[in-house]
Amino acid sequence: MSYIIEINQHNLTETLQRSQQTPLVLVFYAPSHETSQNFTALLTRLTEQYQGQFLLGKINCEIEQDIVAQFRIQALPTTYLFKEAQAVDAFQTALSEEELKQHLALILPKEEEIKFNLALDYLQAENFDAALPLLKDAWELSDRKNSDIALLYAETYIAMKKTEAASEILNKIPLQDRDSRWQGLQAQIELLIKAADTPEIQQLQADYAQNPSPEIALKLALQLHQANRNEEALELLFSLLKQDLSVQNGEVKQQFLSIISALGSDPVANKYRRLLYSLLY
Repeated sequence: MSYIIEINQHNLTETLQRSQQTPLVLVFYAPSHETSQNFTALLTRLTEQYQGQFLLGKINCEIEQDIVAQFRIQALPTTYLFKEAQAVDAFQTALSEEELKQHLALILPKEEEIKFNLALDYLQAENFDAALPLLKDAWELSDRKNSDIALLYAETYIAMKKTEAASEILNKIPLQDRDSRWQGLQAQIELLIKAADTPEIQQLQADYAQNPSPEIALKLALQLHQANRNEEALELLFSLLKQDLSVQNGEVKQQFLSIISALGSDPVANKYRRLLYSLLY
């Protein structure tokens, strides 16, 4: 797909409408006007460099006199920046590359928006593992202030039946943003937790309450992990490791590490990895 368009009367309206979805730069130049020609070349290079983050519409003033009159162009080069079909900036001079990038920042998507949109593509293909780090980065880049990103981040964990990580994210969303979607995700988590409370887990919990031995703890932790109740599993094992790192001939520590490894970059894994380090060092 070409991101550079030679503008004429036939495609002007259509191109302006495209700026509803993709930011647009319109530059007025003339082949015989060296400064505007050089500036248009700079814009062309940046358009290719940014690979579709914005469109470039080039208007040759020596040919498109009607468009020149429509925009009342009085100097070359003249540049307009459009976002969501609205002109948000304009300047009647050539700029340096650094100055131009500062102006482009007004219409270019933020880094968190780029990562968020890429995550959406992965989610449509149900590639949750690829979407998760992008959503995490996007949320961090927004200083954890973009609740739309956070909700999708939590929703992705719910789709993977990782309720603890989802709950942790939802709990960090400000009260004013806890709308019907937030409530719906909480309800989904509650249903998943109920479904994960198997008879085997209930029996092992009862056994452990009567006899809190490492053997029963290991069996219970494994069942909790298989039910995606990983924080409960890790907390149970960590309570034993705090007393003795080599408990059960190191088997408790080994299962603790195995669960952490299986969780990858899950926030729950990071939390308990740090707690283990606090015991080791």
